[in-house]
Amino acid sequence: MTDIGSGGIQPVRRLKVADSVAAQLELLITRGDIKPGDKLPPERVLAERFGVGRSSMREAIRVVEANGMLRTDHGRGVFVVSDKKSMPKLADLLVFDDFTVPELFEVRLALEPDAASLAARRILPPEAAELQRILADAENPQLSDDAFVKLDAELHQAIVRATKNTLLCRLMESIEPLFFKYSQRVIKLPGRRAHAHAGHVAIVEAILGHRVRDARTAAMSHIRDVERDIADHLDHATERP
Repeated sequence: MTDIGSGGIQPVRRLKVADSVAAQLELLITRGDIKPGDKLPPERVLAERFGVGRSSMREAIRVVEANGMLRTDHGRGVFVVSDKKSMPKLADLLVFDDFTVPELFEVRLALEPDAASLAARRILPPEAAELQRILADAENPQLSDDAFVKLDAELHQAIVRATKNTLLCRLMESIEPLFFKYSQRVIKLPGRRAHAHAGHVAIVEAILGHRVRDARTAAMSHIRDVERDIADHLDHATERP
């Protein structure tokens, strides 16, 4: 059984505890602290070392297992089976429990281009600095996909706040959980993270330059780019024997 010391684990004290624990556990696996074939310590021990409750620990294990990195053998324990996340299934790219990705795209196209153009008109220096800070953080090559997705959501939130439109902020907040859920799956597509960052750079540069039309166009292109990446993945998948 692998001994996971406390040195590489940080107690989690934020909301969405299970997701935070899952991200740390995946990091331990991807950087080789826990290797394929290793057996995890019992759930009770893991919960103590991560500083969370057993229910949160159990949910985190299920998340990492769903990503193809763990396997539960009932009566034997939980084993590491891969140091890489599995590619999302085709259905996972299009349908979620309570919405479809095309529906989400329709809403994003209705809101985000206008938000970007309004931000380009109304952004203030502190808000501009916040956008630049988020972009700089997202450029870190050591950043996990989960951390990148969180910065992605943070960037879009910051853009909407720069509009000074309270109702638009509330509308975007209402779809934020859906955006986050979908982004965690789509980010695994080949090249998606690089494409996403390039899109973010284009949007922010237009907003900081107060180029209203360019900001709108960049936001729309950013969403269309995700659609193309998904379509390309689906096309390649159907071509496989």
